[in-house]
Order: sequence, then structure tokens, then C-alpha cells
Amino acid sequence: MSIGGRLSQAVRLDQVANARFDEVMNRFLGINRTDGRCLDLIDQNQRMTAGQLAEQAGLTTGAVTALIDRLEAAGYIERKRDETDRRKIWVELTPLMRTIGARIFGQFEEIGALITSGFSEAELEAVHRYLTISAALNNERARLLEQHLPDAGAGPEDRLVEARAFERESRAMTATIRAAGRKGLDVTTDLFED
Repeated sequence: MSIGGRLSQAVRLDQVANARFDEVMNRFLGINRTDGRCLDLIDQNQRMTAGQLAEQAGLTTGAVTALIDRLEAAGYIERKRDETDRRKIWVELTPLMRTIGARIFGQFEEIGALITSGFSEAELEAVHRYLTISAALNNERARLLEQHLPDAGAGPEDRLVEARAFERESRAMTATIRAAGRKGLDVTTDLFED
């Protein structure tokens, strides 16, 4: 198997392992997958408005309001008024959630340092570049697939029609990536913006 094939296989194994850990973490917290993803988004951003959270999570404002209510009732997030604009409400992790997160993920930095200590700086740069490109690509593929979501009552044939339409757009995206590669450009979100 080529290095590209082995890398693809390793990434898939890593994604499955990450998804498994996320699933167990969500069960540990007593929340669902979407709630867990939103907790992570809030943590990454330190604080967010409901609108920002809805946009980044790909949810409706109504769904985010219910999600915030659930996570607040669980004691994991809190709403705080902006000190300069009293109309704006921020959503932040509670000290309890930060403590739980620190206990579960606190060793990760040390583990990461131990894992990466065997890599050269050039190797780490290559891994970073690959993961950054992969994230941009997966976000764009998700955006494209969202445009082809069938109706709730759609049957398998309807889904096949949408899968074909997605495949056409995905092939066009591949051509864009190929052209960028010929020009020596990396795949970034800028590559897909009109």
C-alpha cells in the first residue's frame, strides 16, 4: 500500500477513535453528540453568542436555544450579559465544566508532547499542514453535502439522486484542488470561496 493509502487509512482509524472517545465523553456527561460538539465549540472560542454557536454548529437558532437551555440546566454552561452591550448574551463554560474538562483532558498536552518528541520539526510541520488541509476539505465537503440533503421521507432512490449530484460537485472541487496544486497553493477555505 502506498504512503498516501496508509495515511488515509491511519486518518480514518484516528477519526473512528476520536468519535468513540467523543461518544464515551458525551455519555459520561449525560449529553448527546450535538451538545458535546457545541461544548467543544464554546470551549475553543472561550465564549459565544447563541447566533455564533448556531452558525458554527450548523443549527437553527431554535435548536441552539433548546441546546443552551439543556446545557445550562446540566450545569455545563452559563449565560452572561455583555458588560458594554447589555442586550448581548454570551454563553460560556461553567467553572464546573472547566474542571471536569481539565481532569479528563489535562494530561493530553503532556501525552501530545511525548508522542511528538520522536518527530522532527519538518515532520510535525507536514502533519500540521496535512491536518489543516484535511479540515478545510472536510468542511467544504460538508457544506456541499448539506446542499443535497433529501427530504425526511426520501427513499433510497431519492438519496442516490442527491448522492450523484453531490458527486458532480465533489469532482468539480477535486479539479479546483488539482489546479491549486499545479500552482503550488495549499487547500484552504479561501480556495472554495466564490
